[in-house]
Amino acid sequence: DRAGGDPSTPAAPSSAPQSTGDAATTDDAPPEETRSPSSSEPEDGTVPEEFLGRWSTTIDNDSGSHSRRLTMQQGEAGDTVMSLVADGPTGNGTYHCVFEARLTDASDGRLRIGPSTVTVGEPRSACTPGSASEITLLPDGTLRRESTGTGEQLTYTRD
Repeated sequence: DRAGGDPSTPAAPSSAPQSTGDAATTDDAPPEETRSPSSSEPEDGTVPEEFLGRWSTTIDNDSGSHSRRLTMQQGEAGDTVMSLVADGPTGNGTYHCVFEARLTDASDGRLRIGPSTVTVGEPRSACTPGSASEITLLPDGTLRRESTGTGEQLTYTRD
């Protein structure tokens, strides 16, 4: 019943099936108001320009449609560069979770992101921190986020 660090598991009744294939990895990133101002100076960070911006995807299952909005901002290793907002239905209402995560490495065309933390959780019990993940741009211009612990992944399109 949690929309946590493992985005492939949307907050839903435990009897609801989890999504497969397009499972997200870590649901974490800072909300707009907590992100650092470094995004205005892209040359000062290590995140390649093509990763920056807002991305989204949806997970559909028996409990309904679960949206994910991923925002990538400029930064260096150790900086919070990813924010993830997860919304969707639960067995008896809805959830809204905001996660953030720090960059651990940017090399070989991939971003390695540390475990996520929950910055907003409504209800708090529906939002759990996620594991580390790896973000890659695909040839078609979409962004893939894969959990380094489980291999679960979600593909996002640029907003």
